[in-house]
Amino acid sequence: MLTAGLDKTLRFFQVGEEKSEKIHGIHFDRLPIYSAKFLGDSGKVVVSGRRSFFYIYDAIGGKLDLVPRIMGREEKSLEKFTTSPDGRIIAFLGNDGYIILVDAKSKQWMFDLKMNGSARAITFSPNSQYLLASGSDGDVYKFDMRTRRCVERFSNEDGTITSTLASSTKHFAVGAESGVVNLYSNLQMENRTPIKSIMNLHTSADCSQFNHDGQILAFSTRREKRGLKLLHVPSGTVFSNWPTSKTPLSYVWSLDFSPQSKFLAIGNDKGKCLLYK
Repeated sequence: MLTAGLDKTLRFFQVGEEKSEKIHGIHFDRLPIYSAKFLGDSGKVVVSGRRSFFYIYDAIGGKLDLVPRIMGREEKSLEKFTTSPDGRIIAFLGNDGYIILVDAKSKQWMFDLKMNGSARAITFSPNSQYLLASGSDGDVYKFDMRTRRCVERFSNEDGTITSTLASSTKHFAVGAESGVVNLYSNLQMENRTPIKSIMNLHTSADCSQFNHDGQILAFSTRREKRGLKLLHVPSGTVFSNWPTSKTPLSYVWSLDFSPQSKFLAIGNDKGKCLLYK
């Protein structure tokens, strides 16, 4: 497991049933870290912040590569990105509705995708063949990574600015600044309507993530204490027994499931990473 933050440090932990131990850490003098993600199962990590450069760190070989800029792009911040599940592509949120695709191996610019409005949220499909994107216009765009074309566009029913996206094999979720999280089926290709609208958050939905088999959707807001909910996707019900008023989550800033969903990791405003089985 990795953690990262504005203290400019990337940390790696060995997670166990009874005890978790820090095994390694690396400090980035020039980079308060806003995003850090593994590149598939390669053991490499992409690290970025409010800078025009980013790093790729090989945790296995101990090698650190600085990518000073993306050729042809003038973004001063690369703080938001995602990686494809197969570890081949890094997708950065650029200016003016652009999504910048970088080859993870060569570290070179591949191509740009363009949407209307500003790009606020992106996520890959589990098979890495599609990229979902949305933002200030509230529309959801589905790009085919093989043809580099937009193959579908529809308006999220909420109608406000999209703030988070998550994708599983059977479903995808669209979270908005209103706090509404809409769940859609991947099987419905025309006249998209949510199969479930979750209204448990009262402020912007900032994070969302499906577990490995798509049975559970975790979503949260940074603006409410204990602002995290878990949805049981098959039944469409939100777990009422957790978290409780006594769960010490504080303000949730990040979340993710372990590869087989044995753990849920939650990062908060106090600089803590909480692990739940």
